[in-house]
Formats: sequence, structure tokens, C-alpha cells
Amino acid sequence: MNKFIPEQPSEAVKVPFFDDVNLKDGWQGHTTTKSIDTLKSEIAKSISRIGGIVSGFQHGIFMIGDRKREGYQIHYAINSENGSIVPGRLDIAALPVKETRRSYKIINKKREASLRMALYMIRNAIDGLWFLQQLSPGYAPLMPWMLAKGGKTISQLWAESSVMNKLLPPGESDFIEGEIVE
Repeated sequence: MNKFIPEQPSEAVKVPFFDDVNLKDGWQGHTTTKSIDTLKSEIAKSISRIGGIVSGFQHGIFMIGDRKREGYQIHYAINSENGSIVPGRLDIAALPVKETRRSYKIINKKREASLRMALYMIRNAIDGLWFLQQLSPGYAPLMPWMLAKGGKTISQLWAESSVMNKLLPPGESDFIEGEIVE
């Protein structure tokens, strides 16, 4: 299994354990019976619907602080206006699992369930991006995950510094002012 360590803000360390989440608190998919392959296929379809093409899923481990979190890098591409292909990447780290003195079989089952939950929620989030694309003119749903100079995603650059301002296109908004109708 490959290890990859993306740039992470400190908030990534402050996530709950898989063992402590529930539907009441908004965590969906922790009881899904869908296989990882099925969820990956659904994610690829969802990304395709918003204009991307998934080129692969790289399974690996995020070491965030002292917590080991299984996850995926989802690699995709979109066609730009000039016809070139622009690569993007979405890093997904499943919630950590409490490692007690239980058998490895139980811990591995919980890790897999946490990974399935993460994929389930990502699929739902990407479907939500499709709805936003329908409602917000000019919305570019895959933009935050596109790779920029240096191999970092635009979201990573935004979190790190004001470099994001340099990546935004110049010009005025396409929004036309009008009356507020109540």
C-alpha cells in the first residue's frame, strides 16, 4: 500500500473517530452495505455528470498527526475551453478508527466501514455539486480540486496563502444588478 501525505490544515487532525459518529449528527453512510468498488463507480459517474473524467483511484494512508487514516486520491481531468486537458485530484481520508486491543479482524472491518462511509459521503457531496451547478450560473464544481503549479490543488493553495487570488480570472462579475422582488 502506498503512503501519501497531502498538505493538511490543522483542522484535519480534529476529526471524530469512526466509532463515535452517527446519523443523528449528520454522518451518513456508516451503515452502507455497498462495496467499495460500487461506491467508486458511483463517484466516477457523479464526477462525469459535472464535466470530469476519473482516471483512477489511488488507495493509500494519510498520516495526519498521530492518526492513521485510510483513504484515496481520486484523479480526474476536465477539458478546458482551449481543448487542453486539465488534471485534478481529490484527497479523501476516512475517519480514523480507535485501535484498541481488539483483534485485527475487527479493526480491519471498521477501517473498511470507515472507508466505505467516506466514499458514500463523497459521492453525495459530488451529487450536491451537480445541484449547485444547476442553480448557480458560472459555477465550476471541479475547480477547487484542480491542480495548479507545484502539483497542489487550488483548495490547498487557498488554505495556505493568498496565492489563490492570482489564480482567479480577472474581470467583473456576470451578475446583473436588478430589483429585489419580495
